[in-house]
Amino acid sequence: MNLLKIFVVTFALMIVPCQSFAEMPEITAGETYFDVMKGHYVLKDNVHVVINNKGFKSTVTANEARVNVIAQRCWAFGNVKFSHENYNLKCDEAYMNWQAHKAQLVGKIDFEGKQSVFIKSKTATFDWDSKEADFYGDVKVVAKKNLLIADGLKIENGNYAHVRYNVVENKILQLDKTFDIPKITIPDPDK
Repeated sequence: MNLLKIFVVTFALMIVPCQSFAEMPEITAGETYFDVMKGHYVLKDNVHVVINNKGFKSTVTANEARVNVIAQRCWAFGNVKFSHENYNLKCDEAYMNWQAHKAQLVGKIDFEGKQSVFIKSKTATFDWDSKEADFYGDVKVVAKKNLLIADGLKIENGNYAHVRYNVVENKILQLDKTFDIPKITIPDPDK
């Protein structure tokens, strides 16, 4: 695992020598190796990653993960959990593309803003730039205290086809009973 940390730091310093970096993540897993043919690190069995990015501390766990440092992509499979002091997220699979600043989530999405909202859906996307999460397919929203809702919107009983939520503002931006739901799939890390 130390080889992984050394490679990541060395590569990052070669590419962007003047930029300040967050702390190196704490990475543990039952099995870790670098797949030379596919160009990514493979982490299996009880994957646990603690990230501290300039005070934004979070923990990601999964059954398996694959990370391609050069392509700046990460795949997480099986019992994926993301924990932060303000919210928790669970799903079956996740794909993160750091260059595009986007994440795709599939399978039994459970999102909880710890003091504001609980959202369940079949699929979801997250945009790091806008800090907006879009939830799709039989979306259920349970409002707790402190949740903000955009003008003209009211949470009603029943499910939605689409819900947009800003995680920083803690605000529901869009509630759609009907919506042309995009097909969200996790790309194959081996291709």
